[in-house]
Amino acid sequence: MKDFDALKDLWSGQTNDPKMDYEGVLKDVRKSGSAMANRLMTESLAMLAGVMTFGWIWLEGSFLLWTTHLSIAILVACCIYYLTVQLTDYRRLSSGKDVLQKPDLYISYLQKYQRERYNFNTRNYKIYSIFIGIALALFAIELYYISPVWQSIICLIFSIGWFIMCWRLMISYRIKEQERINEMITKLERIKKQFD
Repeated sequence: MKDFDALKDLWSGQTNDPKMDYEGVLKDVRKSGSAMANRLMTESLAMLAGVMTFGWIWLEGSFLLWTTHLSIAILVACCIYYLTVQLTDYRRLSSGKDVLQKPDLYISYLQKYQRERYNFNTRNYKIYSIFIGIALALFAIELYYISPVWQSIICLIFSIGWFIMCWRLMISYRIKEQERINEMITKLERIKKQFD
């Protein structure tokens, strides 16, 4: 009976996790990190184009009210903030390649990065959206004075629709980003357990 209990303990103590290929997992993690970094760079370039467009409109446009100037200044400031955060995250992801040699450090690095990105994509995005809304409201004041009421109403409806669409896209973006980082962390933790 003792032999049966020992065999039962041995059987239940075994894990069904297959051994992972260390190099293959690191290759996958590098690939995922590079894909995330490339996406951040693409988003940064798009935001840079937005900053340049708003700057050009501000310099070339003739506006009647000071609220429009304040509106464009807020838009440019929001875009520069977003651009700065994206470029900082891009640099962090790009320079994190050498950390892959030490999975423990890279796991803690990814967990910290995940928390920071979650905060950026939730709390900071709400603040960012509020300021964009204020900027659009300030711009709507001038639009109200220079265009018919029906155009102002169409602009208002378009702006509300735009906010709803962006909010939904941001939720989906946040979920995908968190899943990708979780997958990287899970793979690295499995490798770590395999060597412990």
